Amino acid sequence: MNLTKAAAILALMVALVAAGYRLYLSTVIRNRYEKAASNCATCTAVKEVVASNWRSVESSIELLKAQKKNREAEKVAQEHAGERPVNIEVPCSDCEMPAPDYSTPTTVASLGLLAATVLFGAVRPARR
Repeated sequence: MNLTKAAAILALMVALVAAGYRLYLSTVIRNRYEKAASNCATCTAVKEVVASNWRSVESSIELLKAQKKNREAEKVAQEHAGERPVNIEVPCSDCEMPAPDYSTPTTVASLGLLAATVLFGAVRPARR
């Protein structure tokens, strides 16, 4: 087997592996990314709702204190003590997942296929 055919076979194998990896990215990894993005949106929305609820409770307490109704303010604070958000500033873990990158395996597959085609001799210059 000559060196050109060996290089062509190698280029074709690289192209097939890159195409397989691209397929893996578009199915398995894409599903994981979409699930993580959905979880991130849900987590963020829940945190915003909890924070908004707590801000309204705090404003009610401050309003009662401003009206010199300290006993009622203390009662409202005790009733809503369990609603105080503890980890509202901690980012959601699913929000850190990067989007899949399709450009690298697509480029490698395309260039590998082109190199294999050229090396196999499918593209030959016209003879005169």
